[in-house]
Amino acid sequence: MENLISNFITAFRAEHIKIKGRGIYLLSAILGMISPIIFFIVAMIRASDEIKDALPYNHYLDFIKGNLTPFVYFFFPLLIIMTASRITQLDHKNGGWKLMETQPVQKLSIYFSKFSVVLIANLISILFLVVFGILFAWILTISINLPDAATTDFPFVDLIQIITRVFVASLLVTALQYVISVLISSFIWSIVIGFLALLLTLFTSPFNITLDWNPYQILANISAYKNGSDLGYWFIFTEYVGVICSVMLLYVGFQWYKFKNIRLAFLHKTSKLVKLVLVIGVSAGLLYYVLTPNQMPDYKSTILSGRIESDMDFKNVYLIDKITEDTVIVIPINNGYFHHQFKKDVLLDYYSLALDDKIRSTIFFGKGDSIFVESRFFNKTVEFIIKGTRLAENQMRSRGEKGWSSISYNLEHNNNLEKVDEFSKNLYEEWEEKNDKEIAFRTVDNYIPKSDFSERRKKLLAITYLNYWSEFSRKRKALYPNEKTNETPEIENLKSKVSLVDESLLSSKEYFKYVSLQLTKDNTQDIDANTKSIEAISKLPKGTFKDKMLYKQMIKSLNEASNTGERNDLVAQYNDQFSNIKYRGKVARNKLVIENLSKGNAAPYFEGVTLDGGKVSLSDLTGKYVIIDVWATWCGPCVLQSSHFEKYALKYKKENIHFMALSIDKRKDNWFIDAKSKSKTVLQLLATDSPLFEKDYSVRSIPRFILIDPKGDFVNSKMPFPSETSFEILLRKALNLPDEV
Repeated sequence: MENLISNFITAFRAEHIKIKGRGIYLLSAILGMISPIIFFIVAMIRASDEIKDALPYNHYLDFIKGNLTPFVYFFFPLLIIMTASRITQLDHKNGGWKLMETQPVQKLSIYFSKFSVVLIANLISILFLVVFGILFAWILTISINLPDAATTDFPFVDLIQIITRVFVASLLVTALQYVISVLISSFIWSIVIGFLALLLTLFTSPFNITLDWNPYQILANISAYKNGSDLGYWFIFTEYVGVICSVMLLYVGFQWYKFKNIRLAFLHKTSKLVKLVLVIGVSAGLLYYVLTPNQMPDYKSTILSGRIESDMDFKNVYLIDKITEDTVIVIPINNGYFHHQFKKDVLLDYYSLALDDKIRSTIFFGKGDSIFVESRFFNKTVEFIIKGTRLAENQMRSRGEKGWSSISYNLEHNNNLEKVDEFSKNLYEEWEEKNDKEIAFRTVDNYIPKSDFSERRKKLLAITYLNYWSEFSRKRKALYPNEKTNETPEIENLKSKVSLVDESLLSSKEYFKYVSLQLTKDNTQDIDANTKSIEAISKLPKGTFKDKMLYKQMIKSLNEASNTGERNDLVAQYNDQFSNIKYRGKVARNKLVIENLSKGNAAPYFEGVTLDGGKVSLSDLTGKYVIIDVWATWCGPCVLQSSHFEKYALKYKKENIHFMALSIDKRKDNWFIDAKSKSKTVLQLLATDSPLFEKDYSVRSIPRFILIDPKGDFVNSKMPFPSETSFEILLRKALNLPDEV
């Protein structure tokens, strides 16, 4: 061992003598500095006095993480390609490798001393990225106004983790490029091969074509997962893959270099072949272990807990049923933490999680799950991170866009409606393709959703495509009334995957639509769709499934009923159909709310505080129409609609109408700062009793827009958003203004 170390040191010193004056380490430093320099210049150019709202973050760590994307995608791989090629080419010229091998230095030392130089160059580049990142981040602290959310504590442990993660993630790229450069004597070809591999990864990434063992993808994952493991591990699973593949590749590369050809390296003696098989076998076993997806185990009980970090004082967490809007449980918050163990079984489904019934997120869990929710709410910005036994499921939900669909596009544009078999075939093929993608999801720690969630997603995907088929059939019936659209074997196969009485799917609008369509497909009566649905649902067997279906349809029908008589008839005819009497009471209460908020009824009294401290009530504004924008500073969609609302306030300021923005914020200072910067054509008020206002006006979500006539009666208690064309149409109609040309 002592001789081996001595040999290595000798070879290592020789390498440094050879690279002296060639600027290899200088190049490493420069490529490490480029990203922080560019990032700093951009930050200085874009700097302004405007302090944007944000969650608390570390300024130094945020600056360095911002540099990771250009570094790991381009500058760092470029350095590795160039360094490995230059180091090996120094001895490819003029038979340098052969000359070295005549010296009293082992080939192992020669091979790995050169590789060590490349690794040192890598480390120098990473260190310069971090050091100059810290330097320029510090200059920013004395040059511009940092947001209040920025902290400037030195994140030593986080920086060490970034350095080690980037270094480890670079091992496979480095090993691959080094082996190629050793085996290929041409300087140009070794660089070309490296560049092609890099470009291939860059071009395939936008198409989500990723391979866990792709060296450049392993390095790029540093940027994709800047925060690292969800479970607190130091490395993510692809970085372990990189280490395993690096060891295997370096062994194969060394043997090939040592004996100059494959036959002598691996096949000349049985012992060499056995060693190769052993190395590949062990590596393959380790890779299988690391790459095999994991699933979270079931928990012994059902737990919902979490931590709240906020500049506001929240008292309770509410778990809300998404179907009925019932509060399942109220969990008190103590010192920023909440915890509840359920005594009864919890149906596996999506639920709303609300902080004081204001700020909401959606979580997926059920019996035998332990969920931990990390919630941060600062400066009107909110973040929910859901961990625990449904980590993968909730991450998949948050990313869950369905993507573009040619079937949906063709339906929207009425294409190929005459081609039943072709449409059915294309529909089924697209469903199969998306079904495969559903299975492919995994977390940064290689966890996949449990089978119950995967099966649920497959069912919902099948339902989406069955609803496409229903829409296709409906359109064909209108265009070709004399032609019957028969279900093809593909459609029958899809239908076999979905039950018509699956209570766990009822929170999905798509499933409710699908069941309703199936229940009414043979009803040829000349009546509206709501009536068909409610009649069909009333004939279902008694039970919780029927109760929930009937409740959803009753609320829909009550909201769309044109007058009190229709609503009374609906309640009288169907309210006794519920097995669980709680639904009868809920329907009655919803009917009362709808009645109270319907056109012509008096709008409940409320008052608010103005920016100058005065008070204004609804009764003070009689004699003119009043259009109210119900909002809060923490509501993102409210901000988007506010500009449209102000535009109409300016446009109609000479008309007989008041434009009012009524905030339901709890903190007056938050409201005052935001409201002060808004248009003076809008009356800015802070509700003096926001809980009462929300109850009286049935405010379950914001923004909400309410139109009241000069007498103080409702014109429309749920106006469309101002960004929608129908908002102005309804507004002009109420003001008795002619349609615009």
